[in-house]
Amino acid sequence: MKSKFVTSFIFGSALTLGALSFVACGEDSINALPQPGQSAGTSSSSHYVAPVPTEETFISFSNFTATPSFSIIQFDGSITINFGDTNTIADVDAVRLQDVKFAIVKAGTDILQGKVTVLRPIDFENNFTVTANLDEMGVRTDLDEDYTECGDFELIVTAFATDDINESVSEKRIPFTRSEEKCREPESSSSSEPEATSAPLDSFHVTIDTKIHKCINTITKAPDNAGDICFQPNSNKTIDLYSTTLGVKFALYNNKNDRIMANDYDKDYHPEDPHTSDFLYVSTSLVDTYPNFFSLKNNFFVAISPTYDSSSEVATGFFAFIVLNYTTQDANGNLSMDLLVYTGKQTP
Repeated sequence: MKSKFVTSFIFGSALTLGALSFVACGEDSINALPQPGQSAGTSSSSHYVAPVPTEETFISFSNFTATPSFSIIQFDGSITINFGDTNTIADVDAVRLQDVKFAIVKAGTDILQGKVTVLRPIDFENNFTVTANLDEMGVRTDLDEDYTECGDFELIVTAFATDDINESVSEKRIPFTRSEEKCREPESSSSSEPEATSAPLDSFHVTIDTKIHKCINTITKAPDNAGDICFQPNSNKTIDLYSTTLGVKFALYNNKNDRIMANDYDKDYHPEDPHTSDFLYVSTSLVDTYPNFFSLKNNFFVAISPTYDSSSEVATGFFAFIVLNYTTQDANGNLSMDLLVYTGKQTP
């Protein structure tokens, strides 16, 4: 029997920041804003008051993304000094970033929600900094903490820079979603819906070269130009999940949210007697296209066809899959992947 090893990661120096509320206090200077580690108000009924961006700026934003990983949204993107802007920068040797602030708001309302965590904050005061990367800083939010609503949200990133003569203030927003499932009341045990049945699964291995074939034909268990599970490589090195089969939707498996570590399967740890109940998923999280799936490649994904009946003893239309090995992506994002795929076991 396979065993599972669980490693605990302790973020001893993690800095957790409440959703920041910038309120005018009679001063317009950067120092009037909350300093790192300082509480800035987290009331979910507060409106975000933005610092006024400068008309001209030498701050550049690029490649901003929000990637879901179970209940965590991980943010990425770069903030840099645009040294090519010679009309705005008075002293290229002195120009630097002074600070970066974060706030989370409900989209369209600017009402503060949630909490931003920065695992590795930058000491701008004691370090001459011209580039800040959100992924390297460990900027994230936990969708299970300090949210009272669901729907569309935005991480507001406000950057401050100076060349000791001119000041720049710029803002960028990164959209993300908190699933409506997180706002649902637990269903009553007297629900009239049919109880889900745990149906047995078969498995097979397949190798996909996205330059030749982009899909898995789950009937032939081979690469194909069309199929239930397809991969769209992109030049920015992301890979999206999609299907050419009408109605097939995808979700990241939800096992790691059930607090049972024994079923936290990954590329090295698989169920010994696989059933549909081994791969949990949230039905409201199912999407036609799953963006940037490759960033979560060490996790199982579930694909659900309209033909799948969770109350049936035959799991027709149910698929679970994971990447086992892969090659380096080329300039167009293409690569070769070895995958393990689970499908419904057919009756004799």
